[in-house]
Amino acid sequence: MRLIVYFLLFISLGLQAQEVSGIVKDSLTQETLPYVNVTYLHSDEGTSTDQQGVFQLQLSEENQKDTLLISYVGYRSKLIPVHQLNSTSEEILLEQERAEIETVQLQVKKAKYTSARKIGFKRKGDYRHSKAYGTEVCVWIKNEERRAGKLTEVQLFFKKNKPQNKKWKSYQAYFLVKFYAFDVEKRKPGKLLVAEPILIQPKNKRHTIKIDVEELNILYPVEGICIGVETIKPEHVKPTESMFSTYPYQVYAHSKEALTWGSFRGKPWKKQRRRSYFKPNMFTNPLVKLKVKYRK
Repeated sequence: MRLIVYFLLFISLGLQAQEVSGIVKDSLTQETLPYVNVTYLHSDEGTSTDQQGVFQLQLSEENQKDTLLISYVGYRSKLIPVHQLNSTSEEILLEQERAEIETVQLQVKKAKYTSARKIGFKRKGDYRHSKAYGTEVCVWIKNEERRAGKLTEVQLFFKKNKPQNKKWKSYQAYFLVKFYAFDVEKRKPGKLLVAEPILIQPKNKRHTIKIDVEELNILYPVEGICIGVETIKPEHVKPTESMFSTYPYQVYAHSKEALTWGSFRGKPWKKQRRRSYFKPNMFTNPLVKLKVKYRK
């Protein structure tokens, strides 16, 4: 079944603060959609919808010649030139991409598996890093067995970041966890394996979050799997500065290979080759551990 999202868009053309604002809804259920990314294509200015599906985005003179990129997990992204938007309202339709994903999930559900096994990075270096809101970091976990299977658990690691720091202020962050296949030809994260992201709200302390995903029937491909973590601004957080950090920190590990990609609000993936401050001959990748079951 094909679902359509109705995206109601409004442009406020006041004499002082101009802005683009709107609300995102699911046309089938009429429920509002939170965390939809809205950004300008040629700049890093962007935002996401709140719990009520509402967003507000400043509109400068330069932005009026730009294009809006609207993206949401499980839907086809849409590009809309700002000059094509009218001053009253406009409906923008986003089409879902779930049919193929659900077919794969059904196949995963029907298969028979071994007992669960642990895989992922070893905890080397314990390097921590803060990300800006709207930034998604995706790490490739290789399939050393070269056997297809089923993902049953994801473990993410976090460390405390002091809310008030000497350099700049720090604000709370939530995270959306996503799952992708690895595109062997393009050498980057590929197709989604699950249409719905998982929202986690870790506390600002050193701890491990274990996510049970067995019932989601997520394929563990022969090529391995890419785990994406997008940093989200909670609705109650209202930053007053242009430069700030977020908390808690996500923990990174040292490894010999650069296996990480980054994206900002649905824009194309960019390979990240961040080397360790402590071990210049090593790369840093998000510390992620998995439990998988292989097909019999």
